[in-house]
Amino acid sequence: MIAIHTDIRNSIERNRYALVPAREFSFVAGLHGSGELFRRDWERLELDPYMADGGKYRLRRYGLFQLSAATGHLAYIPGASFYQSIEINPLNGGEQRHFAPLAANTVKNPFLRDLIQFDFAQLTSKKHINNDWLVGVHQIRILATTGVPGNPTPEGIHRDDETYTAQHLISRHNVNGGINYFYGSGPEPTGHPQAVWKQESYFDSYYFDSSMWHSVSPIASGDRDGDGHRDVILIDFAELSKVN
Repeated sequence: MIAIHTDIRNSIERNRYALVPAREFSFVAGLHGSGELFRRDWERLELDPYMADGGKYRLRRYGLFQLSAATGHLAYIPGASFYQSIEINPLNGGEQRHFAPLAANTVKNPFLRDLIQFDFAQLTSKKHINNDWLVGVHQIRILATTGVPGNPTPEGIHRDDETYTAQHLISRHNVNGGINYFYGSGPEPTGHPQAVWKQESYFDSYYFDSSMWHSVSPIASGDRDGDGHRDVILIDFAELSKVN
C-alpha cells in the first residue's frame, strides 16, 4: 500500500498540476522488496529507435493496461504500440511506435500494480467510477555522456493527449540539469514558467492534466570523465471512451 500526505486531486483541480516531494509518500513494509526489484528494471531498458533527432540517449520500455474504475481490475494488453500526433509531438509523432515491452516480471510486480491504482485514485473522482481507462506505463532512462547531453523532452514545450499523467523520479546519477518547467494551461504556453522544479530524491513526483504545457531541460554529465543518467516512470491515464 502507498499513502500520501497531501491532496493531489485538489491541486490538480485548482492549478492543473501538483508537485509532490518524496517525503509526502509512505510505503508499507511489504512493498519494499518489490519496490527494489522494480527500480532494478531500469538497468534492462532498450534503446529508443524512434528518435528523429538521431539521438542515442533515450532508453525505454512501454506497456499498456486497461483499468476498470468500477472494480479496480487491471489487465495488461500485450503488444501495444504508442501513438502521438504530429500536433502533440512534432519531433517523434505521427507513427505507431513499438517500443521494447515491459518485462514479464515488471507487469506482475506488486509495486507497479499498487502504484497504478494509487495514482489513479489521486487523480480521479466519483464522476469517473463507471469508466474504463487505458493506462500507459513508460520506463525511461535519459543518458548523459562526456560532451553529449541527453534531452528528456526533445520535442520542446508541449502538452500530452492523455487525461492525466503522473511522473515519478526513480534515480538521478551524476547529472546536472533535468529541471521541470510548467507553462500554464491556456491555449498557448505562458512566456515564463509558472513553476520550476528539480526532482532530486527517489520518488519526487508530479502530476498534471492534459491542459498543462510543460518541458524538462537537458541533462549533462556531472563530471568530465563519467557518464550519468536520469530515470523516471511516466504513467498516463486516458478514458477509454474518449480514445480515438
